[in-house]
Amino acid sequence: MTNYDRVVSADLASTSLTAVDDPILELLCPANMTIDVIRVEIGPAEGAAPVDEVQEIGLWMGTVVGSGGGSATERIVRGSGTIGGVVATNVTTIGTGNLWYPSSFHVQNGWLYLPVPEERPQLISGGDDVFAVYFPVVPDGALVLSTVIIWGENG
Repeated sequence: MTNYDRVVSADLASTSLTAVDDPILELLCPANMTIDVIRVEIGPAEGAAPVDEVQEIGLWMGTVVGSGGGSATERIVRGSGTIGGVVATNVTTIGTGNLWYPSSFHVQNGWLYLPVPEERPQLISGGDDVFAVYFPVVPDGALVLSTVIIWGENG
């Protein structure tokens, strides 16, 4: 277990997702802080019609945030202090950066990204300080999904 000042979560519940290259979640690291992404989970929303589809998904890191979208409510899971990371949801365009983890999942089964501590993406203010989860390929139809991201903060 890694020692963090805070462990924080944010989610996007029961949301219809239809577009390519639009981040589902985008996490921004503020100045004077480091953030480790601990977990990302995506699954069909409660009561959503089942979709029999395999969907490509990607993890992205960069230096410029996307535009548009809404905001998520961040909650402290463990620790104390002021939450630094800011999560945007359903962002309209992706920022400047690179896809570094391409994957895919069957929508009915969901998708879990749970890296070992040595492989956790680290956001550092002034460097790669934006992390996003997005669809590099347009879904066949609207997917009603729920998503959660959990990260650790120091600083």
